[in-house]
Amino acid sequence: MNRRRLLAALGTAAGVGLAGCVGGSVDGPFPDAEWRDGDGLDVETLATNHVESAVEAGGMTLFSTATSSYDGDGDPTPWLPSQEYESSHDLENGRSYLRQEVTETEGPDVLERYVADGEALLRERTEEGVRYGRQAVDRTAADFEEALRSEALVGIRVPRGDGSGETAYEGLGNWDPRAEGEGEMEGQPTARFVSDSFDGERSVPERIETASATVDVFEAGFVPRIEQSWEGPHDDGTGAVEVEIEYRDRGEAVTEPDWAAEARGETEG
Repeated sequence: MNRRRLLAALGTAAGVGLAGCVGGSVDGPFPDAEWRDGDGLDVETLATNHVESAVEAGGMTLFSTATSSYDGDGDPTPWLPSQEYESSHDLENGRSYLRQEVTETEGPDVLERYVADGEALLRERTEEGVRYGRQAVDRTAADFEEALRSEALVGIRVPRGDGSGETAYEGLGNWDPRAEGEGEMEGQPTARFVSDSFDGERSVPERIETASATVDVFEAGFVPRIEQSWEGPHDDGTGAVEVEIEYRDRGEAVTEPDWAAEARGETEG
């Protein structure tokens, strides 16, 4: 289904960030951090540190929101509807949880998936009601870790083939950042970087006139948040998309959702 593919690609479609080097004296905290490149970011090193931090903690949650607006007539094509994406991984217990929700519809439009103990439980809520699904899964500890590593990279360093046979990367490398002093997340100081120069391609909006981004980085190289926005002509109007990606809850266990027992009962036999 197109909507499902679009939702699953949220992190890729919306998850682009910052990179580069402005030069001059280093601004902000952690001037000697290995992921810094002067007043810019060494994205490859940053991505490595960020992912390893999530793996060493035993898991994390990726939570992303996209808020879109359009002032033209009719339904724009293509389009990225306002939505939420939440994905959690728990390496110690071999569990994962996924929720994808379109938030601009009149009724509920939510897909959830919980994986544990060799099975996946699914719940889909729409205007037509609630449907459950259940299927066996065969995931090793290595499979769970690989899934966590993939989710942790969303928005930071996303590999993309460019037809040349060499690997190109989207994500933080699509921006030209500058250090912007210190921020705070989870009660800890962050180095903050900002940019208003985007050098990537997007389908929404079709042409970018203004863009901005902010990224926070902990001293160890973990990225707790990336914010981005784009605005420009789209179809016969103006389209705008604002995206916030949070990487949080490192090391927290994934608990069974309250609908799991009902899902098992509805799919028994």
